[in-house]
Amino acid sequence: MEKAGVSKKIVAVIGDSTFMHSGITGLVNAVYNDSGITIMILDNGTTAMTGHQGHPGTGISARGETTQKVDIESLVRGAGVKDVRVVNAFDVRTLRQHVRSALDNPELSVIIARGLCAMLLKTRTESRAIDAQKCDQCGVCFLVGCSAIRQEGEHVFIDAALCVGEACNVCLQICPHQAIAPQSDIATEEVK
Repeated sequence: MEKAGVSKKIVAVIGDSTFMHSGITGLVNAVYNDSGITIMILDNGTTAMTGHQGHPGTGISARGETTQKVDIESLVRGAGVKDVRVVNAFDVRTLRQHVRSALDNPELSVIIARGLCAMLLKTRTESRAIDAQKCDQCGVCFLVGCSAIRQEGEHVFIDAALCVGEACNVCLQICPHQAIAPQSDIATEEVK
């Protein structure tokens, strides 16, 4: 798109597994063609879309055995990318800062947003909840796409069975009314 004349900054988004299987070639071509795009690699440490298999970046072979792990950051730098940033995928403020900085950079930038897939968490902390007194149902929390954030009629709530707690906290960070908090911080009658 950039080479075809699209004047706005191009952002390409790819998962870690797809990057390993078919994105490396695109990265090498972006370096070779002196591209000024931003590539975001969403590194959740698994092949989530097809059943959580390992891939070369996980260090787990197709047989489920420990093997040599391909380090995404080293691979990207080795391909010639100078602007490489590794960011906690669940730290919204820092992630935004890095995206803005990469968009301002006229050179090729790669952001590796790293955060373990929620399905792979072995332990979960206290779930988050929505304080009905503070929530004005603006809908910002739904933009996250979290399956734990639900609505029944006019009641917006977080399903405690699906929430991973502080391992994520994205909803808590983006709520403009600070209506989301750990479940124990919100009165019991307001928690569904």
